[in-house]
Amino acid sequence: MTIRTEQKNTTAALIIYRILKTYWYITLLLAAAAAGAVGAGLVPPRIMQTLIDTCLKPERVSPAVSVTTGVLIKIAAAYFLSFVFIALFQIIKETVLSIAGQKIGSTLRTAMMRKMTRLHAAYFSMHESGATVSRFTNDIDTVQSLFTNGVVGMIIDLLKIIGIVVSMWMFNSILGLFMLCVLPFVYVLTRFFQKRMLGAQKRKRSIIARVAGFVPETVRSIRMIHAFGKEAYMERKYAECISESYDTIEKINLYDSIYSPIIRTLSSLIIAAVAVLAAARLPFAVITAGMTAASIQYIMDVFEPIGNIGMELQGIQSAIAGIGRINEFLAEPEEPEKNSNAAAVLFQQLRTGGQLTIELRHVTFSYSADTEKILDDVSLVVRPEERVTFAGRTGAGKSTLFNIILGLLVPQSGEVLINGTNIADFPNADKRRLFGVVTQHFDFIRGTVADQIALGDSAVTRDDVERALEFTGMAGYVRSLEKGCDTPASQHLFSQGQLQLLAVSRAVVTNPPVLLLDEITANLDSATEKTLLSVLEKAGRGRTVLSVSHRLSPSLTHRRIITVAGGKLHEES
Repeated sequence: MTIRTEQKNTTAALIIYRILKTYWYITLLLAAAAAGAVGAGLVPPRIMQTLIDTCLKPERVSPAVSVTTGVLIKIAAAYFLSFVFIALFQIIKETVLSIAGQKIGSTLRTAMMRKMTRLHAAYFSMHESGATVSRFTNDIDTVQSLFTNGVVGMIIDLLKIIGIVVSMWMFNSILGLFMLCVLPFVYVLTRFFQKRMLGAQKRKRSIIARVAGFVPETVRSIRMIHAFGKEAYMERKYAECISESYDTIEKINLYDSIYSPIIRTLSSLIIAAVAVLAAARLPFAVITAGMTAASIQYIMDVFEPIGNIGMELQGIQSAIAGIGRINEFLAEPEEPEKNSNAAAVLFQQLRTGGQLTIELRHVTFSYSADTEKILDDVSLVVRPEERVTFAGRTGAGKSTLFNIILGLLVPQSGEVLINGTNIADFPNADKRRLFGVVTQHFDFIRGTVADQIALGDSAVTRDDVERALEFTGMAGYVRSLEKGCDTPASQHLFSQGQLQLLAVSRAVVTNPPVLLLDEITANLDSATEKTLLSVLEKAGRGRTVLSVSHRLSPSLTHRRIITVAGGKLHEES
């Protein structure tokens, strides 16, 4: 069964509602199991009360022994079966909670992944990757735990407390009132310790993370540490982390050692108070021995759900923050719908001998309204098979200009036209057949060497991959690998120069009419740079070539040189 999550204005709460509505039978089974577990948990003390008041009164111990024995056997069987039902309901509840939690987590991740594929590229420029990953992992795990251990757990614990109070009220209204007066005090005391223990636990996790990161950082920098004689400094910093961790753990142990005796003492005082009420034999509060025994069991049982509710409230608060972060992500603006016919018309023109022209018309762009304009009302026409190099200082906007030409960034005003059609109208899947992009960093995907070239494009055949490798001179090296093109790819298999040649193979495999080269020789030595430029010179024949460079290479032909500075384009004559 599929959950619909493709609506643009969806939220985490709406997705969870759809899951519970679609899998209504799971929701119903969970409610029944929870109610059964709570109800079954209230039965054993009632059976104990019946046993004591009915069968163990002094006047009933000696006469009619056979009858009493038969009754005792039945009561014992009922007592045993009540625990069997408690266990059965608990198993059903935990199983259903696990299934529902997994469905919520997987559906939320699917919805967020679909959302991420529709986001503007500007989102990833303005948000750290770690923050986005955290939404997919920590926030969804928190929301998942909200359902499995938060809201549902709190409802069950509240029902347990209500059930215990009602049961004691049914014994005697004085007992019920007594529990109602005691419960708020127990809750406040429990929360007092929980908040301090939780703060110490968070501090402990933070310190442990620092200690765990300190060791690999020291190992990575060990040569520098020795070179500058900083061994004593590093030892002192490590000792400070360990000491802080020790102090925090001591604080946790202190709270734990104080809390448990206080709760046991409080429980004993409440039990003693019930025993005194029963022994007083007040005319308006007749409490039998069986009622007393059952009430003692209920009192012992009530402390666990009270403690749980405190932790569940803390978890719900964290989950609400996680839901807010997920909703912020799901509310991010998406790319508009693309015109699939636009690419088809352009490619038909190119197949029939047409040529490609790129035009920037009054383009203005900034990453946000509060920042300066990266490009300010710039216009440019790139004619077919022209070679244009964009130069300028770091941060001038050269790479931003490339991303605007690719349609990854949308300008605040103006447009980029490809043969008169706005690049924003082209589907992203078709842009690879239009642009071949080579950057200074080669990004690996999971898969083989061939997968690095094809990128999962079904239109790219094995022959296309091998031709692209032959074109860049990488075919011989790839064939020398253990499984050739089918060798699992990893960075250690290739030098920096080979990675750049792989990037060129990836760019030309679809035979695009435009090449975009972004600082591709920045990290190369002179010999490797010469080889790469030779391949690029060959790749640029019959294509429009746009390149970004801090320094102009004499080995690469530049027909036009344009400097990006102050948000404007300045062409050298």
